[in-house]
Amino acid sequence: MTVTHRHLLALGGAALALSGITGLVGGMLHPVVDGQSHSAASITAPGGPPAYLLLYGGAILLMLGLPAVTAWLAPRVGVLGVVGLTLYFVGNALSAQSHLVVEGFVAREIPQAVPDDGSIIDSGSFALLQTVGGLVFVAGVLLTGVALLRRGSGVPWWIGAAFVLSALGVLVPLPEAPVLTGLQVELFEAVGTVGLGVLAIRAARSSVAAPTPSERAALSRT
Repeated sequence: MTVTHRHLLALGGAALALSGITGLVGGMLHPVVDGQSHSAASITAPGGPPAYLLLYGGAILLMLGLPAVTAWLAPRVGVLGVVGLTLYFVGNALSAQSHLVVEGFVAREIPQAVPDDGSIIDSGSFALLQTVGGLVFVAGVLLTGVALLRRGSGVPWWIGAAFVLSALGVLVPLPEAPVLTGLQVELFEAVGTVGLGVLAIRAARSSVAAPTPSERAALSRT
């Protein structure tokens, strides 16, 4: 079987859509204890591991899906969109994946390293990584949304709006609470990624692929 651009786009779209679903479910399951989602008590709570694994899996799926979808969208979203999607990718690697590794695989082994101030782990360099990575992530999501909202992107307006609302929503200092905090952080991003992923799958299915070299050779012999 020859892997075509259509296959890669469909697989990338599926990965992107699944990342939104797993991220939303993981976010809603994320423990919040005494108004803190990243204290030692919350990170080591009994219900934490499934949530962290879902969130981590969603972060990996996002990185698998974004390159194919970026290549597909690039001609229509221009430099702004490519920059936004690239920052989205990098911010996810720097911020989301790094703290999910700590939550899912480190904190339960050394809970004494987790402070109660929400910084996840008692390390100045880690706090800097989270701050920079978080800003890159939010900037990427925001620029992606703005680029998708521009005329000519070919993407329904509500997908771009969902990304913009996702970027702005995480900046609102709401009290942390079970389920609700997960919805604040993950809901609009999930709407955007699932919508964009499904759109990519449909585009892959409806496009007409050029024949591969082996197919052209077979046709020439008939």
